[in-house]
Amino acid sequence: MQTLRTVDISAAEWRWVIILSGLLVTLTLVPYAWALASNDANAEWRFMGMLSNPQDGATYLSKIEQGRQGAWLFELRHTPEAHDGAGFHTFYLFLGHAARILSISNILIYHLVRVASSLFMFISLYQFGATVWVRLRPRRLFFVLIAVGSGLGWLLLLIDADSLAIDLTIPEAFPFYASYTNPHFPLSIAALALIASVYLIVFRRGYSAEPSVDNGGLGVMLLSILLALIQPPALLPLGGALVMYLLVRYYLTREFPVHELRWASMLWLPAIPFAVYYLAVFRFNDVMAGFNEQNITPSPAPHLYLFGYGLLLVVALPGLIRAVRRFERDGDQLMLLWFIVNVIGLYMPFNLQRRLAIGLSIPLVYFAVRALEDYWFYKVPRRWRQAALMLLIVFILPTNILVLGIPLVGVVGDPDSGLEAGLLLESDYWDSIQWLDAQPDKDQVVLASPNVSLWIPAYTNQVVVYGHRFETVPNDEREEQVEAWYRGQDCETLLSDTLPFDVRYILVGPQERALATDEDEDIVYPDAGQCTANLPEDRIAQEVTHGDVTIYVLD
Repeated sequence: MQTLRTVDISAAEWRWVIILSGLLVTLTLVPYAWALASNDANAEWRFMGMLSNPQDGATYLSKIEQGRQGAWLFELRHTPEAHDGAGFHTFYLFLGHAARILSISNILIYHLVRVASSLFMFISLYQFGATVWVRLRPRRLFFVLIAVGSGLGWLLLLIDADSLAIDLTIPEAFPFYASYTNPHFPLSIAALALIASVYLIVFRRGYSAEPSVDNGGLGVMLLSILLALIQPPALLPLGGALVMYLLVRYYLTREFPVHELRWASMLWLPAIPFAVYYLAVFRFNDVMAGFNEQNITPSPAPHLYLFGYGLLLVVALPGLIRAVRRFERDGDQLMLLWFIVNVIGLYMPFNLQRRLAIGLSIPLVYFAVRALEDYWFYKVPRRWRQAALMLLIVFILPTNILVLGIPLVGVVGDPDSGLEAGLLLESDYWDSIQWLDAQPDKDQVVLASPNVSLWIPAYTNQVVVYGHRFETVPNDEREEQVEAWYRGQDCETLLSDTLPFDVRYILVGPQERALATDEDEDIVYPDAGQCTANLPEDRIAQEVTHGDVTIYVLD
């Protein structure tokens, strides 16, 4: 029986990879250490534990909290309406169970797993590079370019501050940015790299073994299941590339590619039951269907992708052109098809277009290294090669510094911007959230401003009227109701019997009072606060005050 060829990686290579990977992951921890050090006990604000994309980070913590409470089915905790749970986000629910067993906080296990999955990602990427190249130089080139490579988003930002390239907005498209953002992005990239490593070997000439436990077949199946659980869209580009690969093999050989079909099935078959289940949930669970309809992440304009990949794309062009012209079976065919299917998918009529960018850097940097080895090193004079390579690395680094530093400015430099971005909350709100978490009655509906409501399900077992643009269903309606309440425009709807939920707690503090002013339209609402001030006395069971924040407990 044929087994996968053992990739020859020396101990010295692994030391180099592990040291460099450790340094990169440590860099993602430095801003957090700085933010925590700046947030002393007497500060007027509280750092909420997320620097990159705090809006989604808060929802991940809410999922971990659900697992901590014993749940294995996911509920939308930013949606006040009671609804059936679903088998989504099992990864974060599992982390919640683990946090409870280990007696550690949700935020701690989140970042511990983020660090672990990032290290695993970097190691897996080097494994992929070592699968492709025998020589040390291209292996290290691939690792460095994909590990720290970014685009020219920093340059576009200098030219037009309103245009943000994808290297500043889509963390899943770049491994280093992904490692800074959450645990499941780097874990997904690692899975894609390992799956691709297997296919590059088993699709080579002369390899004819059927998938088995010993030769990578089981590994592909398990990694497919992992992706179906944590990042289903990541399966689409590579799965689509395998479809195209089978068609190409049939066209070129005029023989049905049985061997390739068996191996491709190792990726497809485990994912099919998950796809059927997800479609069934969106069909029969009304709240989850509403969530799916409004969970739209479209791709930005094409030029933002071009700037986002920047010099990596420029360097890769000769490799891509060569792959089209020669269309060689050993590696290039599959990687070229992956790249083409992935790029087309970014603009297919699909709710989650930008999510397909995850893993796209793998074939892109593959062709960049191919171009460096087969084209650029011959075009650039030997005496200039080292300097040109260093210049390339210098130009692909600045965006990484920006994505690390920009959120930190909102914590240590300008707390007002941090409050607006959801990075911080006033300390009085933090005290109020702790009080809500301590209440014996769980799953109660809390009415608060959107920024505050974002974090309540993350740190308590309560739900909110409106707190997230995707995970509050229906989004626009609930947001309008919250704003109308605090502006004094509609004091009836949220407390009426017509809604499928009952508000238990109402928070009033500086962020709620700020809703009385519509800065975009320069409007001040004169009746702001009237809804809370005119609450019937027989409805108020208790008033709890934490500094500038008051909690009204309703019967």
